[in-house]
Amino acid sequence: MSRNAWFAALLMLSPGVGAQTPPPPLDEALDAPARAHIVGEYARRLTGQHVDAARAKQAADELRRRLAHGAYDELRTARSLAAQVTRDVQAIIPDRHTYLEYVPYDLSDERQRPAAPPAPADNYGLRKYQQLGANIGYLQITRFGPLHRASLEAAGRFMAQAADDDALIIDLREAGGDGEAMAALLSSYLLDDKRSYVFKDKRLHLHDQVDRDGRALQEYWTDDDLRGARFGGDKPLFVLISERTSGAAEAFAYDLQQYQGRAVVVGAPSAGDAVVGASQPLSRQLRGVIAVTRAVNTSSRANWQTVGVQPDRMVRPADALDSATALARQAIHTHALTR
Repeated sequence: MSRNAWFAALLMLSPGVGAQTPPPPLDEALDAPARAHIVGEYARRLTGQHVDAARAKQAADELRRRLAHGAYDELRTARSLAAQVTRDVQAIIPDRHTYLEYVPYDLSDERQRPAAPPAPADNYGLRKYQQLGANIGYLQITRFGPLHRASLEAAGRFMAQAADDDALIIDLREAGGDGEAMAALLSSYLLDDKRSYVFKDKRLHLHDQVDRDGRALQEYWTDDDLRGARFGGDKPLFVLISERTSGAAEAFAYDLQQYQGRAVVVGAPSAGDAVVGASQPLSRQLRGVIAVTRAVNTSSRANWQTVGVQPDRMVRPADALDSATALARQAIHTHALTR
């Protein structure tokens, strides 16, 4: 091998040499007409679609006012415009599902769309069962994911572990997700119809997602065709929450609390996320995300939006398990005396 050929081969083997540096993320350039179109169209959709019509109009009017006064004149990329418009909207509509979203690829080119991330290997968020002593069961849930055949089977196995316990604590302090159907399924293992001594419904209507006109677009009911044994609707039940409890986890806690006080909720107020959003493209790299429905519980006719699920026993989240365990021991004793 010649000296030059040897040197070239050495360069090719050197770290980083010949490797292609990935291109920086796209950041769409926006001129004045493009900014005006994006802000104006997002304002129009807010006014027409957001579940809170009054606040949506207020936010849309503020966006138009700021656009007219030049507040967005120096924001010449998709990323910078998205950040500022989101701040302006959320100052008026403080929900997690209403914002202008920047994405680092071209929405019109399917080849650039990133692949969906693999599902976490966490048993669909159904993390742990444990016996705490005195026949008190403990279930930890960290995610309410989509409901399909595999997750349905996993839910049955998970809940059946607690079927013979005298009391049950369900830990949602780190739980989130948007799987309201999963939340309704898990509730099925914990609820019985208590409204009549004579007529018993096999399925209970928990809550709906309704649009701005009050129309139910999605209903959530318990299921009477379950895998695995049930804990049932009579034994003491406690649910732990914190400020990190969000979305479908809040629906689960709130529905159980509101159905004739089935569960005692222990901890701190949850995140306050009771709406569902939908997104629509506004440019090559911007999507308008808007909260289009809100939860309505069939018992309270209300929800937990902004204020969060309010605990029956307010304690620091770090102390919630100890507090619930003490309550469970007392409840087992009381329950035994009243049998």
